[in-house]
Amino acid sequence: MPFILEKSTVVGGGLMGSQIALVLALGSKEVVLNSRRQETLDKAQASLERYVQDLARHDGLSGQSAETVLGRIRMSTSLEDAAGNSEFIVETITEDLEDKQALFKQLDDQMPPEIPLVSNTSGLPITQLGSLSKGKHRIAGSHFVQPAHIVPVMEVIKTEHTSEEIMDRTVTIWEGLGRTPLRVNQDIPGFLINRLQHAVIREAVALLASGIAGAEDIDQAFRLGLAPRFTTAGPLEQRDINGLSMHVKVATHLWKNLSSWEEPLAYLQELVARGNTGLESGKGYYDWKGRDAADIRGEKDEQLLRRTRQVMEDWNNEQRSR
Repeated sequence: MPFILEKSTVVGGGLMGSQIALVLALGSKEVVLNSRRQETLDKAQASLERYVQDLARHDGLSGQSAETVLGRIRMSTSLEDAAGNSEFIVETITEDLEDKQALFKQLDDQMPPEIPLVSNTSGLPITQLGSLSKGKHRIAGSHFVQPAHIVPVMEVIKTEHTSEEIMDRTVTIWEGLGRTPLRVNQDIPGFLINRLQHAVIREAVALLASGIAGAEDIDQAFRLGLAPRFTTAGPLEQRDINGLSMHVKVATHLWKNLSSWEEPLAYLQELVARGNTGLESGKGYYDWKGRDAADIRGEKDEQLLRRTRQVMEDWNNEQRSR
């Protein structure tokens, strides 16, 4: 893969920051991963060594060696060092609005006006992140799906201030790094992917909370029923294929009977209040007691690597045949 960038920067050394740094390292001569704490960077380094080996096993490094890709990433606790001479900066710090606003203002003051400043936030409005910055035109969203180094699709979000030049530049960079960027033309809550994801999850929690079905049956309905079909055609394409005449009849009856948000949210809040926070606590929607969290996540990543590769091969073949 030719170099897309001479130098790129990720500010925030947590889970997503390290994964996005690896994506950037596929086509950047140098990537600097920045965090204020050396301890965070040490953990990120250990994670990166595991991530890059995972990708190498599945031919996910664009023909490059794991050592070469990993060698392009360096760690820094200095924001000035990390951002200096960078051509592309991705923010992945904690989801705190004031912290992000202060960071974007600092970067905006420091960096030339043509350099894109993008955020991986999944829940905060991109427009608000740049509210203290003068260069609002060069601030955009670049939201990844976790794990970012495996899932190829991601979102590029435009605010009312983001210039088309910055949007085009950001999309081009991610495409050059082997990602599939989706243009989101309005800065709405949840953007595109999370709105779709949470609509499904809300209905799943409502079905669970009401006792209509158990967690395993609900998940199997999606994993073994809907998910395989959605890898061949998305929800809108699938409806076109099946026919909109039948679709409108079903929708007229069903949509008005889908869940509201109050009941499933109350159920979820009660779970968390009891300390049932999922895998790490040993119980959430499922009982995880006695199972190792790292092993489970590793198994799921391996499954995802295999299936993502096959889905992308099928997608690319479909695009070539059009």
